[in-house]
Amino acid sequence: MAVLSKSILTQMLTFYLTNLMRRPLLTKACTAGALLGLQEHLAKVLAGTAQRGGATDKAAETEAVEANAICSGDGPHTALAKIARRHIDPKVVQMALYGFFLSGPLGHYLYETLGRFLAKRKGPIVPVLMLLISNLVFSPIQNAVYLMAMAFIAGKRKPAQLAAVVKSQLLHLQKVSWVLFPAIQLFANRFIPQPLWVPFFNLIGFVFGVYVNTQAKRAMLKKP
Repeated sequence: MAVLSKSILTQMLTFYLTNLMRRPLLTKACTAGALLGLQEHLAKVLAGTAQRGGATDKAAETEAVEANAICSGDGPHTALAKIARRHIDPKVVQMALYGFFLSGPLGHYLYETLGRFLAKRKGPIVPVLMLLISNLVFSPIQNAVYLMAMAFIAGKRKPAQLAAVVKSQLLHLQKVSWVLFPAIQLFANRFIPQPLWVPFFNLIGFVFGVYVNTQAKRAMLKKP
């Protein structure tokens, strides 16, 4: 059984890396969308803010609403929309869309540009430049975009509101990033084969994101 599981994981990794080479932008966009959607869902579950429908009367109420939606005079699209609102968390969908359309493509183009910049350079200066540029240039850009996207999803649509969120939260987020990710990048540069860097950093980013998101949701619960 363990051998079979290892074989399946190897096949999945091979499939992913093959698509990463053939269709890098699409693969990274799909990965970011799936991971950010899952990250949001897990953070809600761990923080205790997820909607719970396990109680008997709650389940019965849900079934009654669904039956009423289907049997009422509403058209099929309206009925399906009502049912979808019951079972699909809009924030999870929004995070997945953010990952697919913004986070994944942004990371792809930033690091593709960095790869071209470093392509003709050799020697020990290359990992140093990669570390400096990714942490001093790319990280603030990605974190600022993340904060603006989260504020936008939360309903803050005016440019002044988005700028205020970035101004108040970016430095704190950068400090956390600067403490954690340079060490992870050095570890990857030394011990992880370069073809595996993308899935490795995706895994680290996913775990880190679940932790930060969970802590933020727990802090919101404690507010009066």
